[in-house]
Amino acid sequence: MEQKLTVFTVDDSAIVYKLIGPLIAETKNITWVGHAFSLTYAYMQIDKKKPNVVILDIQLREEKGFELLEYLSTNHPGIAVIMFTNSSSQPYRQKCKKLGAKYFLDKSTEFETIPKILTELTNNLVPIQQYDSSI
Repeated sequence: MEQKLTVFTVDDSAIVYKLIGPLIAETKNITWVGHAFSLTYAYMQIDKKKPNVVILDIQLREEKGFELLEYLSTNHPGIAVIMFTNSSSQPYRQKCKKLGAKYFLDKSTEFETIPKILTELTNNLVPIQQYDSSI
């Protein structure tokens, strides 16, 4: 049986929300399972839906995505995190890598690479039972 990759997005931009959904939906074997505009909602939904991938912005209204990245690396190490941000300086890249991000994309120049990365991740999909820390 072919397994679908599940993706959850976290970004406070309504524009990104409107653009990323169709981009993910058009990618074969990918299911977009939800979106959060805040970290509080993201924690609850990610723990509930257990996606394979989280696409996460660094700069949220009054929060930083680093906190969620560190939480995911510790509590859900099997979730591949794609940092997706306009804050693409080298110190941010290094911090995200150190905290466990699998990819780091600049929103302004690498938006269109998301389907390629998701397809790559689909081809390397590990069944959820193998990494779900709640089982």
